Amino acid sequence: MLEGFLSEREWSVLTPPTSSTPVYKDDCMFSFDTAFDKEGLDICLYCYQSFSRAGLNYTQQHSEFFDHKLFLNYKKTLKPRQERESEQPLKMVKLEIKEQSEDELFDIQTSIYCSETNKSTKFPSPDLPVQIQEVAAAILKSTSSDKKQEIKAWEQEILPCPHAFDIVQKSLPNIDLTQCQTCGLKENLWICLTCGSLGCGRAQFAGVAGNSHALAHNKEFGDHHIAVKLGSLSMDSADCYCYSCNEEVKVPDMVRCLKTFGIDISSFVKTEKNLTELQLEQNIKWDFQMDGEDGAVLEPLFGKGLTGLKNLGNSCYMASALQVLFSIPAYSSAFHIEEGMPVEKLLNPGNPANDLETQLFKLGDGLLSGRYAVPDEFTTETVKYQRGIRPSGFKSLIGQGHPEFCTMQQQDAFEFWIYLIDKVEKERIQGVSKSSPSETFKYVLENKLKCQNCGGVRLSTEISDNLTLPIHDELLSVDEDGQRHYKEVNLDECIDSWFKPEIVDYECPVCKSNQQAVKRQGLKSYPEYLVMSPQRIKLENWVPIKIGVPIKLEDNLSLARIKHEGILPNEVQFPEDPETTTQKKYVFNSDAMNVLQGMGFTEIRAKRALFNTGNFDAEAAMNWLFGHMDDDDIDLPFEPPASSTTDVIAVNVNGEDLDSLVAMGFTEKLATKGLIVSNGNVEQAVDWLFSNPDDNGELPTAEKKAPLETTEELIKRLEEASSASDGDYQLKAVICHKGTSIHSGHYVAFIKKQIEGVSRWVLFNDEKVVAAHGATLKDIETTGYLYIYERSA
Repeated sequence: MLEGFLSEREWSVLTPPTSSTPVYKDDCMFSFDTAFDKEGLDICLYCYQSFSRAGLNYTQQHSEFFDHKLFLNYKKTLKPRQERESEQPLKMVKLEIKEQSEDELFDIQTSIYCSETNKSTKFPSPDLPVQIQEVAAAILKSTSSDKKQEIKAWEQEILPCPHAFDIVQKSLPNIDLTQCQTCGLKENLWICLTCGSLGCGRAQFAGVAGNSHALAHNKEFGDHHIAVKLGSLSMDSADCYCYSCNEEVKVPDMVRCLKTFGIDISSFVKTEKNLTELQLEQNIKWDFQMDGEDGAVLEPLFGKGLTGLKNLGNSCYMASALQVLFSIPAYSSAFHIEEGMPVEKLLNPGNPANDLETQLFKLGDGLLSGRYAVPDEFTTETVKYQRGIRPSGFKSLIGQGHPEFCTMQQQDAFEFWIYLIDKVEKERIQGVSKSSPSETFKYVLENKLKCQNCGGVRLSTEISDNLTLPIHDELLSVDEDGQRHYKEVNLDECIDSWFKPEIVDYECPVCKSNQQAVKRQGLKSYPEYLVMSPQRIKLENWVPIKIGVPIKLEDNLSLARIKHEGILPNEVQFPEDPETTTQKKYVFNSDAMNVLQGMGFTEIRAKRALFNTGNFDAEAAMNWLFGHMDDDDIDLPFEPPASSTTDVIAVNVNGEDLDSLVAMGFTEKLATKGLIVSNGNVEQAVDWLFSNPDDNGELPTAEKKAPLETTEELIKRLEEASSASDGDYQLKAVICHKGTSIHSGHYVAFIKKQIEGVSRWVLFNDEKVVAAHGATLKDIETTGYLYIYERSA
């Protein structure tokens, strides 16, 4: 009986979570242990966060640090004969099928665990205090935070295109709505909203038939832009596709348009998967040449650094980028330690799910420790691949505020790569390293401009972290299916095209007139890891298409020939512009400045607030101003110092929420801290305040970070670091994309790894991790999208 080993004071403060309270029950906050593991998950009855006792015992650490002693232990096992598709994202089960509950899918075991005594009591049990029963029952009933984020991310906003308005219709007599009017196919049917012509769609992954007769109709009648998929129709569903814009669109007057052809949408029931569902199914199930040349299944691999990532629904772009990123020593050493999670992260009173550095440490442990790189015993397949870890918390956090990465749609892996390393750098996230791990990709680029008239030269330098290469796309043939075949190129040819001089118009400061000039680029330093992306996406009739030019796989590259020229003996350098010789001023976020000044704040106040809140956004600056309106220096002239650090964690709380807590009798100082440690959630703040009545309200001091070095200092350091290099590189990894569009298809990563002391290519295809060779490696030549080369020692 629980009351026998825990006093009433310990559980009397418990309150059930409300519908708006985040409840974490998918995996541990600091590891990828789940309820499917032997020990299950321990869900804290005080803060509703999940922890695990297996191995690193985060449950005990959380209990000791925060004095939270009661947990709901939560274990799940898959019911017999249940297909693994039950774990697929929500969108996969929306095809007019009732979604199954957890009780229908899993056998669930629950108990109440006390960390102080290391004892458990069966739940539900009449011997438990009513208060504990209510909290535990509410946790079980609640939708997990990950599932809430997943549902929100699926709420895709599809917008009308210019062709979706004022559709001029021409009704055809006696329209047969049962089959394609060209080939007689009875599924995958699309009706033209202009004339009612019924044609079959394109063949889809997983055996959905189609002969593209709807598309052929659009090519014959170019002003018949939009078609609707009959099988997708219901009162709350309809696939509308504009062939001219080449994207899914919304038609505001669709109901009226369909009535022209005798179609009453209220009488239709959705019978076929929509475009998003088909894309997701393709993304999840695409095997990407998982067989060897002899037809045998490629050898699954397990162990440290060989952990797969479960597809969360069109998340392969993220998985491939993360696999490559954590194979780079700068990232693996920064975010992976034997302890799993640094103790300062365990002590952080905020929400671990909202801390990017914590999520990166969690990923480092999950991908590199080897604890999760074991055969999946749940599957009935003959070949046992991994179950894979599910980085749903990381995906939700990294996508916050981004219009594309917050959705469940397929995205561009290169764009995600750039966004992630840039975010890590801007937020000065270093893990256990002494400098930014993203520095491993940086190099100094020299831009040279030479006037053709007077011969004067202007040099400028910049820092970059990737190289975008042009591709020569010589079309050889187009087959009957519309498949294009291009002449093979190699990366050396693409690099030479990038290095090739360019003639530009230039306002020469010596000639005092517009002249032609030769512009070229060159490397002033060689990065430790060179990231190169061939330009496989091009615009054709203002529509982005992917070109499948084969790029010969080359293990070794030499970049010595594209080293910068500098000033040659017979050249004269133009005098520097005054603006380039003076130190660059602090540049304030212009959008945030405009918002703040539009709200009535003076320029001085706006600048001071932006500087003190990291120069990120107007909302944080506004909240800072509301808390500092009475500062003596608020209206004094303000110029940012050359370097500065903030000693105290920035305060960013909602004023109304703060007032409501103060009205309840809490001091402003304590209420402010309650909101901060509860990540702005008022209800959790109230729980924290009642649980910590003796807290002094002092905010923890932020760790001082070294002042940012100047661009000039970084350039000098990068040049010195690679001064001994001769520009030779070896291929480390390739991210590949199979498909005709970056908005669909599938990404995988090929990475060179040391397997039992031998360098081997490894294919990371979501949760499947296999040894790659032969025909599989051949895929890289036509699908290579992002190449990472390692500088030779």
